[in-house]
Amino acid sequence: MRASGADIVEAKRRYLDAAHSDQRGGQHVTGVRWWFVFMCYVAFADPMPSKRDMQDFDFKERYEDYLEDYAIWVSVAQPGGRGTVSHGSIGKYVSSVRGWYRRARRTVMGVGAAASRVSDILRGYGRLVPQPPPRERFGVAPASLALAWGALGCELMWRACTAVALIGLMRGCEVALMEGETHDDTQHLTVDDVSEAPGGLRLRMRKRKDLRVLHGKHDSVVLPNAPDGAHFDAAGLLRAWVRARRAAHGERGPLFCHHDGRGITVAELRDMVKRLMQAIGLDPSVFGAHSLRIGGATAALAAGVPPSLIRLMGRWSSDVYLIYCRMSMQAALGVGQSIMTADVQTLEEGFHEEHLELTRAEVEESTGFDWAGVAGAEGDESDA
Repeated sequence: MRASGADIVEAKRRYLDAAHSDQRGGQHVTGVRWWFVFMCYVAFADPMPSKRDMQDFDFKERYEDYLEDYAIWVSVAQPGGRGTVSHGSIGKYVSSVRGWYRRARRTVMGVGAAASRVSDILRGYGRLVPQPPPRERFGVAPASLALAWGALGCELMWRACTAVALIGLMRGCEVALMEGETHDDTQHLTVDDVSEAPGGLRLRMRKRKDLRVLHGKHDSVVLPNAPDGAHFDAAGLLRAWVRARRAAHGERGPLFCHHDGRGITVAELRDMVKRLMQAIGLDPSVFGAHSLRIGGATAALAAGVPPSLIRLMGRWSSDVYLIYCRMSMQAALGVGQSIMTADVQTLEEGFHEEHLELTRAEVEESTGFDWAGVAGAEGDESDA
């Protein structure tokens, strides 16, 4: 197979752009956009110096000073208009500028992270300036979701979509299109990804949180048939929607779509979750698309499902549980059934975040694994 030099250059450009979630190499993310504003209208300097200039150490130091000033400008000017910006967010913005410049110029912005003082500046900022609390997102309880469908008169597509997201512990970007995306059968959910499985349905999907799986659908969501006492039947709703969707739009295109076949977006899913919760008298401002994932994990935890199993079902990253835990079809069905029958308060205190850290004790309890026996091999990833 032959490829011209132009073909290789174009392929390299596309791959570098696709390395970041904005599909532009990180050029459109918040931190980089604000960097352009700062450099053009505050520092009055070139936001994208050439690779040749950045080989000069004095030039490097000058741009490292710009990065430090940029971090302080974000903390003082608060360009997002939402009040105090946390030191963690500012650090991510600086990192996004460095990463974007590395991809665009193949060199280091400033003196590089190892020799930078930005982290020290931000640590001091965090100690001297009151930091905003983490943005709260409450989980949607299964019973609340079923009640809200009736209160809002929710159509079948949205019932199936929200039920699948909650039971499958799915992120908004795993069931809907992100801003600027177009549907791609190899990445996004389609009718063909739904198949019958013993005791329920299996849904093939691509994990969208990170780039460990670069392309293709290597993960599965299991939706069990509704047990007695379930608040709703997620598998039954999905079966009904697949039949209706096939009749209206055939086999091709996004699984969850509008009447015209256009795929739903994360923003639309977020708005629907807010509307559903508002319909039953809850504050919509504390809910979003991620509330379905949080709610499913909350319900599973309330039903006594081990955190290690929730992490595995929810595709949370952890080298330890990936190595020592194995998921069976029976266990996956059991988690879904537990969520559908769980009675949990939507605004349950103490579970507003999705983080589920797996402790050593949990690993040993759920797997029988002797941690002490491999203490010397913790850092070895070759067997993973």
